[in-house]
Amino acid sequence: MKNLLSLCLLGMFAVSCIDKSYDLTDIDTDRIAIGDETSRFTVPLVTVTVLLDDIHDAKGSLQEMLAEADTWLPSRLPGGAEYVDFARLYTDDAYLAELTGALVDEMGRSTDRLNEVADLAWKSYRKDFLAPLGLNEATVDKARFTEAFVALFATSEQLRRQTEASARKYLQLLEVSDLSYDLGKLDLGDVVDMLADNLDPQGTVDPVNTLSIEGEVSSTLPLTMRLYPKFEPTGLTLEPFDIEVDATCALPSTRIYAEDLRALAAAGGVTIAVPVELQRYYPGRTLDPRPIAIRLSLLKTGSLKLDL
Repeated sequence: MKNLLSLCLLGMFAVSCIDKSYDLTDIDTDRIAIGDETSRFTVPLVTVTVLLDDIHDAKGSLQEMLAEADTWLPSRLPGGAEYVDFARLYTDDAYLAELTGALVDEMGRSTDRLNEVADLAWKSYRKDFLAPLGLNEATVDKARFTEAFVALFATSEQLRRQTEASARKYLQLLEVSDLSYDLGKLDLGDVVDMLADNLDPQGTVDPVNTLSIEGEVSSTLPLTMRLYPKFEPTGLTLEPFDIEVDATCALPSTRIYAEDLRALAAAGGVTIAVPVELQRYYPGRTLDPRPIAIRLSLLKTGSLKLDL
């Protein structure tokens, strides 16, 4: 915002220094305009860096969640697919059965995968597997549990069904909590009035004087996600946008009005809350500790008129 104010002051200085022969007392300073209807003023607003540890849900961090997902998924996805489709995970039972069936088949061929799943079952799901293994919780230890799991897997239909059931339950519930970032108080000072007073009201046909939130997002996560950012407590919501894998994409331009701007400036503190919808997961990739950067700016179109 200070950059925008400096730009305005420079414009005023340029006007006043064109010709010293002018009698400045004769200049009407009530509404000095900078630019015209074709002008565009861009001002950086905020850059948000999302850390890997910031992304989590009740089950743990994103890194832990995806590591477990990799255990419950086959090493090669059915049909040679590159990614897991979350929409189908949640709604298509045949798709989910294909994934978990491929896992069970792989466990029948690979001792390493069999042991990997057995370790996870002991760590997080042992009660679900005690009956299929014929074990008693009071007397079982990890060595005995794992030994029984490996020995019985090829011949126990009950054990294989339980493995698929545990995999299905985990994958269907895989989601992340909303992201949240405290921006503190946006101290915009007198610039608020200058901008708000230069905006065409909502409903104007072919508006010229507008203000919008623009930006871009970069991600290195092995996920595509749809984000729904909103500024709390103002109720200002940005248009939803998708984050692609290893890409930088422009955010959809979101127009805001005078009342939105004044609400942002008046709030004692502003938080960006970002509900997240998972769309695709590309398994087996290394995770970056600083995987997402969101850069936001304000774009003012049309002239700026100043009361002096």
